[in-house]
Amino acid sequence: MRRLLVMFLALASLAQAHAEGKVSGPDASCSYTLANGDTYQIPAGQNLCWRVPPPSYKVYTLLRCDPPFQELSRVQQGDGRCNKYEERQ
Repeated sequence: MRRLLVMFLALASLAQAHAEGKVSGPDASCSYTLANGDTYQIPAGQNLCWRVPPPSYKVYTLLRCDPPFQELSRVQQGDGRCNKYEERQ
């Protein structure tokens, strides 16, 4: 009976450790939220071009998701390094 109890406890602790490993694993994406509450996910390794506040409507900040976002440089609209532009264009 003791062996059965020990085996059960060992199996339960292994299952719990496996479940905690899945929950606490690193998230391989970055997210951003617009003023209206919409949230978007960007996969790790992708670039996002975020519009600079007015009056510069054609200037963007090039961000790279490593995660978290890292600012690389300022670019013009249509730059080939941008995988995605922010959704409020």
